[in-house]
Amino acid sequence: MFHRTVLSFSSVALVLTAAGGTLIDAGPAEARRPTNPVLVQVTHNTEGMVEAPQINSERGNSIVFVSDGDVLGPGSATGTREIYIYSSDDGLIRRITDSGSGESFEPTRLVDEKHSPRLPLVAFISTGDFVPSVGNADGNAELFGWIAETGEFLQFTDTAAPVQNAEPFASDSAKCIVFRSSGDLDNNDGSDERNPGAGFTNPDGSDEVFNLWFGNADYTGEVYTQVSNGPAGTISSKPKAAGFWFTRQCRSTAYQSDHDQLGNGSTGQHIYNYTKTSARIEQLSEPGPGNNRDPGISAASPFARGPFVVWQSDHKMIGNGPSISDIYRFRLFKPEIIQYTNDPLPSTDATVSDGGGIVAFTSQAELIDPRRRILGGGTPPFNADGNPEVYRLKSVRRAWQITQSSGCTNEQVTMRDNGRALTFVSDCDLIPGQNPDGVKQVFHYFDVHRNDPLYTASGCTVAESCCNEANGCYQLVYGGKVRIKRSRLRPPWAAEGGD
Repeated sequence: MFHRTVLSFSSVALVLTAAGGTLIDAGPAEARRPTNPVLVQVTHNTEGMVEAPQINSERGNSIVFVSDGDVLGPGSATGTREIYIYSSDDGLIRRITDSGSGESFEPTRLVDEKHSPRLPLVAFISTGDFVPSVGNADGNAELFGWIAETGEFLQFTDTAAPVQNAEPFASDSAKCIVFRSSGDLDNNDGSDERNPGAGFTNPDGSDEVFNLWFGNADYTGEVYTQVSNGPAGTISSKPKAAGFWFTRQCRSTAYQSDHDQLGNGSTGQHIYNYTKTSARIEQLSEPGPGNNRDPGISAASPFARGPFVVWQSDHKMIGNGPSISDIYRFRLFKPEIIQYTNDPLPSTDATVSDGGGIVAFTSQAELIDPRRRILGGGTPPFNADGNPEVYRLKSVRRAWQITQSSGCTNEQVTMRDNGRALTFVSDCDLIPGQNPDGVKQVFHYFDVHRNDPLYTASGCTVAESCCNEANGCYQLVYGGKVRIKRSRLRPPWAAEGGD
């Protein structure tokens, strides 16, 4: 059932010059220098859509995204979804896939190259046929990988309808890929004490979460482990794998499920974590009724206290008022839950930095407290019309409102591991005159130091789709976060976990 073959693909050389700049990894001394925020419009589509932008975790200098529009200039629209990659180092956009009669979608970010023997890879789902020696002539949705350095493709699943594979997420080091599938894919025999497996099978075709673990650095030695289990018609989805360093690699897989995985009477949709080394499933959201969705997860670097899982919920886990959707963060191994928002207006698309100190998301709420000092200029309120805006919060005290717009939408946020770079989709004209028709575009927000050309007005020009404080088209709003009651709680439903 499981095949692995590679194929060189030549059409990845399609490029388009776009605005951008070099991101510099800051050492301890440089990290103390003043920084300025920069906003770059990555795409300039006049037709079609963009979706699912994924920023590289380690360096934050590449963005992978999906579009069916004219990403490479007028007349280049494909009419079907294809995957592209943008580099802020050279300002180029490259098309990764040419799916023929199929389409490609749901990509992961380009995985990290530091401290990993594996070549950086983008995992994605496609109905295309990229590896003839395996074949996907039936056009089923399969899990693929693309190696950036060589342009080679890997095919990780080979299934037939009605089985569908979806929602891949690659760990930082690409030691594993977690994904959703309705197939019966588990081949874990339990002989590896680091990955004993839960012993689940899936003959009923329910949508389940799987962990694809690579035994070798060349993406061979695959072991497929089913980490969720439910009856036909139930859905476990949106998996995220944490753990970049050493023994924590891929140890934790967070996911959402509408099936009561632990049999504790939970209804609606809840967030769970699977620990690879013990095959233990724990529930992160409070048992009972509730709608908990879209988990994000941090890695676990040597200094991190996590991993941490963030998600959106309409459940009052800390006892604050009713909400359509608030943002929560759960610390694994030493359980602690923090609530970041408490507002009748929804907050969604949460993502979290390494160490758990910074979260980013979109919200229609007013999250900067007007009673405390506002830095960066402006007078509150900053979101009186309840427009979906991008926010970045540090701990439970500080808030940055990344976008200020009206009558448009900012969404689909992802964040670099240190919290200093974001990417998102917007149909707003955030850089004046660069998106007048309100087409959905990919945007890149990041901080630069004084020695970076983009720090100045001459190095960052509006004509090149670049905004900063120096050229006067971007004003960062930064202040105290609106405080909420009882923001911390050691959840009584979660047991202490092992490290």
